[in-house]
Amino acid sequence: MSKALAKVGTAANAVFRTISKAYKNPNTQDTLVNASVELGTSAAKTALEGGSKKTPPSPPSPPSYMYLNTSAMVEQPQGRYPSQPRPLFPCFFPMVSSQTRRTSFVPTNTDLEPQFPEEDFRGEGGSSFSWKMNGSDVGASKMVLLPRGFPQPVFSNGPKMAFVLQGTGTAGIVVPNGNGVLNERVVRISEADVIAVPSGVVTWWFNDNSDTHLAIVFLGQQRLVNFYLAGPRGVFKGFSAEVVCTSLQLGEAVAALLDSQTTHGGIVKLGPELNMPQPNIINRDGLVFNSFTAVLGEGDSSGDAFFLNSTNLPLLNEVGSGSSIIQLGSGCIYPPTYACATKFQIILVFSGSGNVEVVGPNGDSIINAAVEKGHLFIVPDTSVLSATAGHIGLGWLSILNSPTPRFLTLAGRGSVLKSLSQAVVQAAFNVTTPMERKIRFPGQSH
Repeated sequence: MSKALAKVGTAANAVFRTISKAYKNPNTQDTLVNASVELGTSAAKTALEGGSKKTPPSPPSPPSYMYLNTSAMVEQPQGRYPSQPRPLFPCFFPMVSSQTRRTSFVPTNTDLEPQFPEEDFRGEGGSSFSWKMNGSDVGASKMVLLPRGFPQPVFSNGPKMAFVLQGTGTAGIVVPNGNGVLNERVVRISEADVIAVPSGVVTWWFNDNSDTHLAIVFLGQQRLVNFYLAGPRGVFKGFSAEVVCTSLQLGEAVAALLDSQTTHGGIVKLGPELNMPQPNIINRDGLVFNSFTAVLGEGDSSGDAFFLNSTNLPLLNEVGSGSSIIQLGSGCIYPPTYACATKFQIILVFSGSGNVEVVGPNGDSIINAAVEKGHLFIVPDTSVLSATAGHIGLGWLSILNSPTPRFLTLAGRGSVLKSLSQAVVQAAFNVTTPMERKIRFPGQSH
């Protein structure tokens, strides 16, 4: 090795002398870099060839999880089972063991595991929470109102879906009427209500009960920024007195008094002397949809599915979202299903408990976790979802960034496997006719 290093040093000196001569000659200055590369390569090759020669390493052997599967593709007459199937051609198939490290298509910095929200704020009238979905732009928050709890009127920088997780109450939504004039619609809300709230629409919420809580979840396709009309974070507090006085047509003394009275918390508790607006059942039309009272699927004991779109909730067109509502019976399974034409699903578990599995395109297990009411998680568009209900059933709300969502069921009733021809399923799974029938028509006698 020392002799080889010495020869490298000698060759380097030769390179330096040649480069110096080339630099002094104007006709060769343009080829200086090329000459340096060629000489350096030649010198290094000469030096190393003169050193101790080593036998080049042999090519690496295939990984342990790669093996020659000579029966992976076989020609087998229908209805016969020869003891020695004749291979059409040998195939290498990667067999992933439990020790094999899998490469996922999901960004490694995205937190996909089901999680509960964390408390951000607590006031005299209630608390606000948020889900910390690290690595994701999803906006997800929850508000819990105590009896007579009232948060300040608010609007957001992006569209969102509101879902009543618990309790009953009153809500006000300010939307334009047919003539484009803003109109406040006051509605009665209850558990499992879904409300589409477009960007820039002002809403307020009120728990008019005396002994129960009202919990509302807000889900958006982006991280939401809230703008409050009043309170310590109210937008008017940031403007000059001149702007406030002119825009609200108030005197300076009244504007100063108004500013001093908006220092109480973001969620307040209203006294009984204040009579809030009364809801009108007509206002719910096209604005609020209750998933519990919907006619879901076939209504059998295995479970129900309902797809909420712009047809049954018109404001979804402005929100740009669609929704599915799934309710599984005790011990029932939601078959592997893919959500088409959407970047992701935001899934909120609103009832029961169970287990969810999410699998990527290469058979990667992305999520395999127990869930219960209040859990929230994300399913990317590069994955397929399945779930198993616990003994009390399992229900969830799925938000998708398409106003007309479509789902592809891979197995079970109404699945794509049932639509494929017999020969295609046999060839794909390399199975016999009886097994092919079991795959395409599970649960039936064959």
